Amino acid sequence: MNSSESCFSQEAIFRVVAAILHLGNIDFAKGKEIDSSIPKDDKAKFHLKTAAELLMCDADALEDALCKRVMITPEEVITRSLDPGSATVSRDGLAKTIYSRLFDWLVDKINNSIGQDPNSKCLIGVLDIYGFESFKLNSFEQFFINFPNEKLQQHFNQHMFKMEQEEYTKEQIDWSYIEFEDNQDVLDLIEKVFFLLFHFL
Repeated sequence: MNSSESCFSQEAIFRVVAAILHLGNIDFAKGKEIDSSIPKDDKAKFHLKTAAELLMCDADALEDALCKRVMITPEEVITRSLDPGSATVSRDGLAKTIYSRLFDWLVDKINNSIGQDPNSKCLIGVLDIYGFESFKLNSFEQFFINFPNEKLQQHFNQHMFKMEQEEYTKEQIDWSYIEFEDNQDVLDLIEKVFFLLFHFL
C-alpha cells in the first residue's frame, strides 16, 4: 500500500468512526402516524444529516432505514413504521453492524500487511479465566460476560475433577477424593428448559 492509499484508508476509517458516533446521538420522538417515529429535534436532524454525509448516503434514505422496517414477501413489499423505542434499537443495530464490519476489515488489512498465509485457518483462543466479576450494579451485558465464565468453570470442573476422578474409580486407583464446588445448579437456573432465565429476561 502506497502513501496515498494509506491516507485514503485512514480518512475512510475516521469517517466511519465519526458516522457511528453521530448515529448514537440521533434521538427519536413520536411521529404523526400511529407507532411511527421521527428525529426528535434539530440536534437529532443535524446528527442524522452528518452521519449520512460521512457514510455518503442520502439523509432521507438513512432516516427511512432507521424509522421504518421493510419486509419482502413473494407477493409484495411491506413497509412498517417503527415507534421511537424500535427506531432506537434499529439505530443501535446499524451502528454495531458498521463497527463490526470496520473491525473485520481492519483485521483483514493488518493480516495482509504482515504477510499472513491466505490458506491459514482461523481459531478462537479462550484467554479469560472463569469466575464472576462482582460489581455493585450489574448490567444485561455483564450477565452475558458472567454466563460464559460459568460455562468455562463447568467445563474445567467436568474435565479436571469429574471425569478424572471417575476414571480413577473405574481403574480402582487409591486416591484422596478432591472436593470442588459444582456450579451446575447455576447453569440449570439460567438455561434449563423448565426455568430458562433467558426467557424471562
